[in-house]
Amino acid sequence: MFGEFSISCGNKTLSENDIRGSKTIRMLQYLIAHRGRTIPQSELIDLLWNDSDNPVNALKTLIHRTRELLKSYLPKGTELILSERGTYRFNTQLDLNIDSNEFEKLCKEAGNEYLSRTRRVNIYKKALALYKGNYLSSHSEETWVMPIDVYFHTLYTSALEKCVKLLYPMGKFADIVMICEKAMVINPYDETTHEHLIKAMVALGEYSLAANQYKYLKKLLYEQYGAAPSPRLTEMYELTIKPRNDMHRNLDVILGDLWEDELTSGGYFCEYEIFRYIFRLYCRENARAKKELPLLLLSLSDKDSTEPQSKKLTKAMVKLSDCISKSLRKRDIYTRYSHSQYILLLPATPIDDVSVVKERISAKFLKYKEKHNIRLSFDIVDVSQHASKL
Repeated sequence: MFGEFSISCGNKTLSENDIRGSKTIRMLQYLIAHRGRTIPQSELIDLLWNDSDNPVNALKTLIHRTRELLKSYLPKGTELILSERGTYRFNTQLDLNIDSNEFEKLCKEAGNEYLSRTRRVNIYKKALALYKGNYLSSHSEETWVMPIDVYFHTLYTSALEKCVKLLYPMGKFADIVMICEKAMVINPYDETTHEHLIKAMVALGEYSLAANQYKYLKKLLYEQYGAAPSPRLTEMYELTIKPRNDMHRNLDVILGDLWEDELTSGGYFCEYEIFRYIFRLYCRENARAKKELPLLLLSLSDKDSTEPQSKKLTKAMVKLSDCISKSLRKRDIYTRYSHSQYILLLPATPIDDVSVVKERISAKFLKYKEKHNIRLSFDIVDVSQHASKL
């Protein structure tokens, strides 16, 4: 039931690709998922038909064809679908192993805190190995499938978290890496899994792998959601990913580590969390100096004010970043705020001069030949005036 739907018996496997007709697949899946009860034919008709003149006969024909299909995959005389007085049910009297059922049992067993840590870990590993993707993944958007899918995905996420937490004090960091790498194939956007993987890599001394994993996650989140990794993960990356085990008394060595690789012209791009730190430093300084401190929000949208399509937006945001960088001074900073927005901080720039910056950015972006009618808009606030109202 997890991932691609299939039925196996001995060395024979009936997969979705072997079954012609979506109604056959959906009916089988429904009967198995609700195997604990008998299903009235009216319930199956509502599930499968909304345009049949004679749905009762259509259902009987479908049941017959499905039984004929299953005969070549099952032992002689075996019936998976039983019928009685206008109802149908899945035959649970057979020697069956259903992955979702086994997964649920193992998760419950592994949650027994009276078992040894090693025993619990081994049970969790067996459970996690059974979960190969969403519940009935090819039909996961159907109304009746969705709550079951959410239940099992939540159970899987919980089992993964509990297993990893048991492995940490055991020093089984290689096991954590293996478990998390498999988990990311199923859910590549789960930041908690990435965090566990990075921590385990650091514990193994694999700093280069941990750094690459963080950069991969950062790129993934930006491209999909226009967001940065969590502050906790960003801080961990800044403080622990690069090994600093030696005490350096030579300031030249420390300065070499701190110095920017290449002093380029234009504005300084940084991650959102770093932007927040710099912004707060400027606000502290500004509380004493009481100077104007412009903050700009740049947004991209279609002409109807909706967010552009993902592929088109990705290209436009890369171009806009280049336009921003070339239009700012070295002390100006900017960051990506969302999927379609950048924010800019312009210290020592009078509010009256911000229009010049806007015109420079707009002029450069207008030359972008592939902008596809994307609209660039600006919102401006003087942070010094805003802070005085708080």
